[in-house]
Amino acid sequence: MKRSELSRWLAAAAALLLAGAAGAADELGRVSSVGGEATAQRPGEVPRDLACGDPVYADDTLRTGADSRLGVMLEDVMTHLDADTEVSLGRTDQAQPAARLERGKVRMLDPRDGGAPARLAALDASARVVGTDTEAYLFSEKVGPYAMLCEWDAPLPVERGSESLTADPGECVIAKPKEPLYTAKAHDERIPALAEVCDPGPALARLVDPLHHLTPADVAAPGPVAGLGTAGLGGLNPAAADSPVRQPCDSDVGTCTVPPPFVVFEPDPVTGCAPGVPGCP
Repeated sequence: MKRSELSRWLAAAAALLLAGAAGAADELGRVSSVGGEATAQRPGEVPRDLACGDPVYADDTLRTGADSRLGVMLEDVMTHLDADTEVSLGRTDQAQPAARLERGKVRMLDPRDGGAPARLAALDASARVVGTDTEAYLFSEKVGPYAMLCEWDAPLPVERGSESLTADPGECVIAKPKEPLYTAKAHDERIPALAEVCDPGPALARLVDPLHHLTPADVAAPGPVAGLGTAGLGGLNPAAADSPVRQPCDSDVGTCTVPPPFVVFEPDPVTGCAPGVPGCP
C-alpha cells in the first residue's frame, strides 16, 4: 500500500472511531428551559450553545451567562442553573445523575418517591437527592469560598469527608473550610425553578403537581408561552391543571386534546444575603 493510500485509510479509520465515540456518548438529559446565553462543553471540545431539547452528557460542564438561566431534565431530576453559574455533570456509582456546583447557584427538584439518590455537590460537600427540592450555593469570604446546601421538603443528608449532617426541611448545611459542618435557617427566597419553559411534555408537567415540590405560589396565572398559545393553569385551581384544552395538531390528524401549558415563576434569587454570610441576619 502506498503511503498516500495508507494516510487516507488511517484518516478514514480515525473518523469512524470518532463518530463511534460520539455515538456512544453518555446522554444524561435534555435542555428543558433556557433564557439568555447557556453553553455545554465536553472535555477537549469547544463550548456549544444550548437550545430547547438539546442533549447534555455525563461529562459536560454547563455554564450560564449574566442574567441567563438554564433548566435541564437529568433523567427524572430537574436541575436549574441560575445566572453566572457553572455546573459539572456526571453519574453516581449507582448510575444516577450527579451535579457539582463550580460557581454560582443551582437547584435540583426530584419528584421520585424513592430509589437510588442523585447527588448535588459543592466544593467538598455532597448531598443525597431523592424526593427533595435542594439548592446549592457557593459564596466567598476572606478565608476562601464556602458552600451552602439547603432543603425545603425533606431531610437532606450532607457529607464532607468523614463528617455527615442532615438538614431538616427549611434548613441549610453550611460547609466552611476549617470549620465543622453546621446548620442554619434557610432563606425565604428560592432560585427560580423554570424560566422560559420549552414544550413541557409529561415529565416536566409532573413537576407542576403540588406533591412534587412546587407550591401554588410557584404557579403563574394564565399567560402566553412561546410556541404554546395563551392557555395557562387557570390561576391556582388544581382542577384546571387536569382540564385539557383543545389545540390544533398536525394537519393530517385534525384536533387533539393536549395538557395546558404552564409557566412557573418565583421571586428573584438571593443576591448575597443568606445564612452564614457576614453581616446578614
